[in-house]
Amino acid sequence: MYKRIMVALDGSAISMGALEQAMGLAKDQNAELQAVYVVEYPHVYIADVGYDPVSVMEPLVKEGQRVLEKVELLMKARQLVPSSRLIDNGYALGSIAEQLQAAADDCKADLVVLGTHGRGGFKRLLLGSVAEAFLRLSTRPMLLVPGKPHEDFQRN
Repeated sequence: MYKRIMVALDGSAISMGALEQAMGLAKDQNAELQAVYVVEYPHVYIADVGYDPVSVMEPLVKEGQRVLEKVELLMKARQLVPSSRLIDNGYALGSIAEQLQAAADDCKADLVVLGTHGRGGFKRLLLGSVAEAFLRLSTRPMLLVPGKPHEDFQRN
């Protein structure tokens, strides 16, 4: 049924739960799986005149690379061909959801898997929801994998 599955990661345990579901589906469906990490820059730094964002950008990119390296090892352990993509568009190009949509289009994903924190009310308003934004703009089938808000990605 699925030939190409894309899973969006952010380094959280919730996204790793989505990865587990995506790897299981890819294995069952004999599908290609691509893990995608979009580097998210804090918008507070944009407005500061004369601020050199490199001191913030480099660690964020390295974190994304670290997450994808771990994910590729997990994929290999499941006998899946490791495929990952780090998206680093800086501050200029759209929301995380828009960048994920472009990535899904690029890899011609039959299914996009995302973890969701399941926040509501003020927390969702304050923190936003990539899954909800993606759901509103995506033309691709999605699988949302709920997680527990207190879970954190293990840095092993």
